[in-house]
Amino acid sequence: MINKLLWLLLCVVIPVQASTIFENRDIPLIDNRFRLDQTIDKATFLLYRSPGSPAAILVRPDGSKIYAWDVPKNVSWLETDELDIVTIEKPMRGPWQAVAENKGRNRIRILSDIDLTVDPIPHQLYQGERLRVTARLSSKGERIDLEVMLQEALMNVALMRQQLLEDQTVEVRRDELGKFFDDGKDYDEYADDGVFTTFIKLEARPGKYEMIVSTLNQIFTRAQISPVLIYPNPVEIKVMSPKDEERQARMALVIDTDEIRPESVVISGKVYNNVGWEQDFQTYAESDEFTVDLPTPTEQGRYRVMGTLLATTIQNREIVIDLPEEDFVILPPPPPPPEPVVIEEVVVPEPEMSLWLVILFYVFGFLLLAGAAFGFIWWRKRKAFEAALKGAREAPAAEPSAEPKMDEASSLKMPSE
Repeated sequence: MINKLLWLLLCVVIPVQASTIFENRDIPLIDNRFRLDQTIDKATFLLYRSPGSPAAILVRPDGSKIYAWDVPKNVSWLETDELDIVTIEKPMRGPWQAVAENKGRNRIRILSDIDLTVDPIPHQLYQGERLRVTARLSSKGERIDLEVMLQEALMNVALMRQQLLEDQTVEVRRDELGKFFDDGKDYDEYADDGVFTTFIKLEARPGKYEMIVSTLNQIFTRAQISPVLIYPNPVEIKVMSPKDEERQARMALVIDTDEIRPESVVISGKVYNNVGWEQDFQTYAESDEFTVDLPTPTEQGRYRVMGTLLATTIQNREIVIDLPEEDFVILPPPPPPPEPVVIEEVVVPEPEMSLWLVILFYVFGFLLLAGAAFGFIWWRKRKAFEAALKGAREAPAAEPSAEPKMDEASSLKMPSE
């Protein structure tokens, strides 16, 4: 509540010059130009300028000029330090121009048989609200039947806001909300009946504005101004992405009970993505704070949530508000837990003896046995030789004439080593 009071105070405390004498039928001068038609009996120009600067100059459609120090009989000129108020009786038909400083505050007020009437616009509006605007053109209070007067006529809706510049001067910012024709299309009911009907969406930031509804064609221009306050969206939303264990997206809502009645709230919306998937949803408020289960796809990706609020304000006004879009993300499902690893005892069999190893074993054994047999034979012969040699050395010596007697030992030969 304290924040709301501070916000209202800031909206009200806006620098306004004491000489601001605008009325709700004043028409802003865009580029200081304006067309006056033959139905205008009187036109008053409100031309602002910096303090101490020269007075403005008005240029007639034929190029002739009107100065503050040289005014014709049908012109009255009131000059102040920062404003020129110029009133012209029976002005020349055609496009006029003002040579003057323009920061969005210069305007014109006209008196004519052709009038623009706008259905009352609520003073308190909301950010994101869809507002129905209906304007009617009339002549002396009667409907305009002359089709040429309505040909190519259109209605323009804009918001104007004063802002304080660094040099402490006030500048007016203009935001166009749309242009609409009297053609019987969209929200307009009948073509060329002098009644313009449409819906506009208020996307401006909260603050104090002037809503300008104007209509113009090649013949005339008319406008009406309504002061409005744009409040913040009376419903706060928060979209929550699905959790791993639930896989369910939700939207939490908080309703400002100082602005709207919770029991009247209906929310209609849809969940969609950029590849063609979408699903509608609708819910009713259960209290001033509640949570809604959103349609939740199974495919992973990013999804957006858009919704429209239908409600009744505390002042019993029916409103329609487009809620700000939010998004959520569907993450891929978590991987399954790993299966437990079973460790099996593997018995490694002893390797079988290779065939070549067996063959090599037998060959080695054969060679070993053969070598042992050959060594044994050689050893026996050597023992026999040594025994024979010893016996020969021990025998008595024989006579010289006698031939030596051949015995068994002499017949043996020494084996070569």
